[in-house]
Amino acid sequence: MLDLVIGMSITQLVLFSIVLNILFYGVSIGLYLTLNRCKKGEYIQEIKQEITRRDLILSFVVLLCNAGVFVLGVGLYNYGYIHVLEGSSITVIALQTLGLVIGMDFLMYVFHRLAHIPIFYSLAHLRHHEHNSVNAISLFVLHPLEAIGFGLLFILLLCIYPFDTFSIGLYLLINLIWGTIGHIDKDVFKNTYFERWTRDILCLTLFHNIHHQDPNCNYGFYTLLWDKLFKTYRKV
Repeated sequence: MLDLVIGMSITQLVLFSIVLNILFYGVSIGLYLTLNRCKKGEYIQEIKQEITRRDLILSFVVLLCNAGVFVLGVGLYNYGYIHVLEGSSITVIALQTLGLVIGMDFLMYVFHRLAHIPIFYSLAHLRHHEHNSVNAISLFVLHPLEAIGFGLLFILLLCIYPFDTFSIGLYLLINLIWGTIGHIDKDVFKNTYFERWTRDILCLTLFHNIHHQDPNCNYGFYTLLWDKLFKTYRKV
């Protein structure tokens, strides 16, 4: 796959990136609808967040921003700023994926806290918080600057350390799944063994939903570590 991507012309690369991000977009919506339908019970919020034409347009703009970040990453690889590995052992892949999750969890926590500084909040992040509740595209309703910012954080990690391509792909899948789970309007893990084992470690559905209701807490993305460490955790 890597050889195929780096061998593309710029036009082919842009088209490939757009198609790839459309696929991610579709997978996220499909996962949202599947979990929402499978989970019985009441919605977390009384008022449902409608999907508007304005939100749809913005979500497509964010999709294009994500595609642009992918093209930038490939360009940085071609110019030698990013190095990757291939064929690593399962242990190395698992450790690297964990490292990406923890590293990005910290960087995104910091970025998210900064986004809530009043000047930045009104400039960009407020757009995401217009969704007091959430719907199938809430994950992609971001100011373009935020979408690019999150992407650049990931590129920063790739510039610092040579991760295996499989670890990178696995992290991106985890990020997509976890982002979708965080923007479902039902507590999909309620009263499950998974919730009992991970509720003191991981950011589950209700955790991020509370953040949409109270922007002064629960800034984490994957784990509760940074919220607990910096005293911004509100217990669900």
